[in-house]
Amino acid sequence: MVRRDGQIFYSLMFENKTQIPLDGFMIQLNKNTFGLAAGGPLQVPQVQPGTSERTLLPMVLFQNIAPGPPNSVLQVAVKNNQQPVWYFNDKISLLVLFTEEGRMERTAFLETWKSLPDSNEVSKDIPSIVINDIDATIERLSSSNMFFIAKRKNGNQDVLYLSAKIPRGIPFLIELTTVVGVPGLKCNSNYNE
Repeated sequence: MVRRDGQIFYSLMFENKTQIPLDGFMIQLNKNTFGLAAGGPLQVPQVQPGTSERTLLPMVLFQNIAPGPPNSVLQVAVKNNQQPVWYFNDKISLLVLFTEEGRMERTAFLETWKSLPDSNEVSKDIPSIVINDIDATIERLSSSNMFFIAKRKNGNQDVLYLSAKIPRGIPFLIELTTVVGVPGLKCNSNYNE
């Protein structure tokens, strides 16, 4: 999944390793946490043997929501006129859901964080990530619609506070804790259902 100009697309590449041309491609997505569904038919030209074709399929949200606890699995079925249905699982990146309107004012961020129940907080340690430059990290996160709120020092650790929103205006409040140049990142996030 990719996000471009506020729209979510499913970026797909079809590679033909058979001896015959393939055409008539269709796609179906199973129910999923965010109700992601195709925003139209799959547009793939005929794929000749030994070649490949890329396409961007526009996606819509909240069309086919799966019940149960949230997860990032996307079950996909693709077929064409010459072959049986191909089934595979993909992952939904939360980053593509972050909208361009995710910036919060500092006071609103603090009030929202304090008002959310502890049960809405998720914590994850990511031991392999190394942050070497805080400002470059903030800029990179901003390009993914994660907006800088504040920074503080806690001993030798840098703590960053960021905001993001997914569609329907659901805010994500994010706290990242790291030691510059040392492997390891702790991420606490709070969300308002």
